[in-house]
Amino acid sequence: MGILGAGRGDQVSEPEVFLTTTPEATETHYPIPHGTLIETVRDVVRGAQWIITDTDYALFHENNEMFAVWRIQNGQSHPDYDLTIGLRNSHNKMFAAGMAVGSYVMVCSNLDFSGEVAIGRKHTRYILRDLRGLVETAFSKVQAMRILQDRRIEVYKENAPSDTEVHDFLIRSVDQKVMANSYVPKVLKEYRTPSHEEFFRDGRVRTGWTLLNAYTEVFKKVNALTLPDRTIKLHRMLDILCNGSEMSLEDVSTPEPDDVAEDCTLIERFRNWPSVAAYRRTRASRERN
Repeated sequence: MGILGAGRGDQVSEPEVFLTTTPEATETHYPIPHGTLIETVRDVVRGAQWIITDTDYALFHENNEMFAVWRIQNGQSHPDYDLTIGLRNSHNKMFAAGMAVGSYVMVCSNLDFSGEVAIGRKHTRYILRDLRGLVETAFSKVQAMRILQDRRIEVYKENAPSDTEVHDFLIRSVDQKVMANSYVPKVLKEYRTPSHEEFFRDGRVRTGWTLLNAYTEVFKKVNALTLPDRTIKLHRMLDILCNGSEMSLEDVSTPEPDDVAEDCTLIERFRNWPSVAAYRRTRASRERN
């Protein structure tokens, strides 16, 4: 069926993406060929010892906008969901190239994204020259984003919101542009009677995990290019509902041991260096003698 689901008119094969035409660069805009972005990210992912297990692609607006989603693994796996990365690129200045991290729920093929990092900047003069370094910097954050995503989902599964909280949440999600108000009955129905028993906690208790999957079940029919924006906003709202505040990379990031050791060594070197005043006193003493 594919990661994006079946029956989408915007889905294409990878060769079709590579065959798209890239507009000529202008003085202010240097578009990245869709295929170049895909090749660069794939090379970086594989170089970091991750395995790409499945891929899906979609094109929009006369092939000017591309969305790709890959399932990736590095030996670690979760019984409920796989890690995914989404790639976005545009030739029409709608957005800069970006990478999103999300989850693919195996039991129902639901897809969502919990965070996105821009691949550098907008498509300016040296974007192609610097592309690999920018992709490496972006992908270096994936492990921390994965840990954050796992913690989020664990919190969602443990929290059982009241009916009043859920009803208020649905309306606020419309206000936050997560979905149109026409989706409210569909999401509420999916929340009350989930399509899969796995979304209940023991005793058929509905949780934040149930609510997340109610949304993503309905989102199977939306424009795939909008999924990162919709579901990243959704996660922020669910963080507040289930955790009391938004969760961020600061909650999981720690300094690298090598960096800490290097910083401490440098500080010790400065401490052991003589002061300027001491140096001048020593020099004056030598000149007198």
